[in-house]
Amino acid sequence: MISNLRQWAILGFAFLCLLAGLATIWLPIPTGVPLLALGAFLVIANSRAGRNAVRRLRKNIGWLDHALVWLEDRAGRPFGRVLKTTRPLMTRHRRKAEETSMRQRSGRNDQPKI
Repeated sequence: MISNLRQWAILGFAFLCLLAGLATIWLPIPTGVPLLALGAFLVIANSRAGRNAVRRLRKNIGWLDHALVWLEDRAGRPFGRVLKTTRPLMTRHRRKAEETSMRQRSGRNDQPKI
């Protein structure tokens, strides 16, 4: 019961951050984007439906997927881990193939030429 109440409180705070971020995004003081990022992070971390919604958005909107992959690589460990949970299956396969090809290329370059 307490953990369920805690989750609802976190999700309520997340939606409050999202609403405040949307309301202040056009102000000259840069508060909108951090509030939107905090709200999105909390929703992804605490809601299965939120993760699935972000995963669907990433699957259908290519530039958003590329931006979040870029952010995953540069974000801190906890933030990157949470963002990686929203990767669509195709992105996971593509990233795995890229990493494999990079390892193979680096393996070929390290061998001495005779």
